[in-house]
Amino acid sequence: MSGKEELDPNVNSSKSEKNADNKSENNINNKENINNLPIRAYLDKTVVPLVLQGMAEVAKERPENPVKYLADFLMNHSNDAK
Repeated sequence: MSGKEELDPNVNSSKSEKNADNKSENNINNKENINNLPIRAYLDKTVVPLVLQGMAEVAKERPENPVKYLADFLMNHSNDAK
């Protein structure tokens, strides 16, 4: 890309729009791919990492009510999941 193209806002915005479109398409494709996985692979990719992280916290903190602690952890970190 030449220096003029880098300074042209139309060139950059169209590239940004294309990148946003590609990311959106990738997210849709990833969701479709995840939904097509076998059960074990789906859980390993979506749920297990967060559950293991929560269980590690339970083991470290040793709360009086570990199930509630884990449930709270999962609810508080549900947006962290990929």
